[in-house]
Amino acid sequence: MAVLDKIQKSVSFLYKLFDIEEKKELSIIEEAEEKIQLPNEYLERFTLYPIQNKEFLKNRNEELKSLELAYENWKIINSPLLVVDDPGEGGTSLLHAGTYIYPNAKILETNQAIDSYKKLIGLLTNTLRIEDEFKSFKDLEKHINSTDEKHVIVLENIERLFIRRVRGFDLLEDFLLFLHATKSKIYWVISINKYSFYYLNRVKYFSSHFPSIIHLKPILNEQLKAEILDRNTGYQMVFLKPNKISKKAEKQLKKATKEGRQEILENLFFKKMFSFSKGNISKAILYARNSAYNVKDKVVFIKPIQIKVLDDLSLNDLFILEAIFQHRSLSIKELNIVLRNSDRQSRLSIEKLLEKQLIRPTSTINKRIEYRVNLMYLDILKDLLRERLNRNFR
Repeated sequence: MAVLDKIQKSVSFLYKLFDIEEKKELSIIEEAEEKIQLPNEYLERFTLYPIQNKEFLKNRNEELKSLELAYENWKIINSPLLVVDDPGEGGTSLLHAGTYIYPNAKILETNQAIDSYKKLIGLLTNTLRIEDEFKSFKDLEKHINSTDEKHVIVLENIERLFIRRVRGFDLLEDFLLFLHATKSKIYWVISINKYSFYYLNRVKYFSSHFPSIIHLKPILNEQLKAEILDRNTGYQMVFLKPNKISKKAEKQLKKATKEGRQEILENLFFKKMFSFSKGNISKAILYARNSAYNVKDKVVFIKPIQIKVLDDLSLNDLFILEAIFQHRSLSIKELNIVLRNSDRQSRLSIEKLLEKQLIRPTSTINKRIEYRVNLMYLDILKDLLRERLNRNFR
């Protein structure tokens, strides 16, 4: 009997730990203890994709008003607009949703490096639906300014117009001259990521070209929480105890009722999510998805993930990561150019960073493989660049 009592107490403890009614099967608890592959139906709720129209854009009313004001200013003083954002903050969604302000806007996405004048001029003429061919920005500028037609062009990721090498800024600088020369005919809306903005300001006084600049603000914590709860609609969320917990929280859990324990664990989860995401909506969504421990019969078990400590990165690793930050993404060939590495050196370094999951591969329209920083480590890596490379960006 003593043995049976001990078993029953152990089972009751597990029920209490996972906040599951004792009449339910023990297998539910056992499955919750080991993270398993989650069903696609649940994972699809956490897919990251840009919003295409205003009706679906959340928590960016202030930025939309800034877009409206910037457009009105252009009508008076022909001022181009720069939008500065971090990966995952929703800059692309904002720009696409903002096209209700100018329905005939043409969006030029530079998701891959534009490394020649011919390529950029070709993209611009195609975007403007100009059939003539032009060999220089000057010729294209004359054509645009000779017509009465006005345009709105949204050019995303302007950092793809330069590469960090000798004369690697020529294309970007000549494009900026073209932008100024055509700004009475074209309302230019340009986006750039925060680290590229910081870098180009240091070396080229980049911000001086844009009297109007919008910096995306962090999403408020209550809005992040509402987003995650909305994506879990239809599921009962059961919050599990984190691997690491303060003594104060441990004492609170021991004294609390079943409902009280769940409230404490829920607050702990969202507190950790807020600290990790820093107002970045995509980071919050990834954190919540990766914290989903198991799904069973419309019950999802949530256990805050542990983000690993990065204490073994070499200076070479950090220089590679910084180069990727500066350009948003880089191919092996581009990395060789920027860091003057051999192809073998770059490949070995990239493989090392891939193994650590600090970067991820992405494929361009032309099927070229480039590498980007993994959003899960975005702020951790930025902190390392501040501490070890003395980069004073905000």
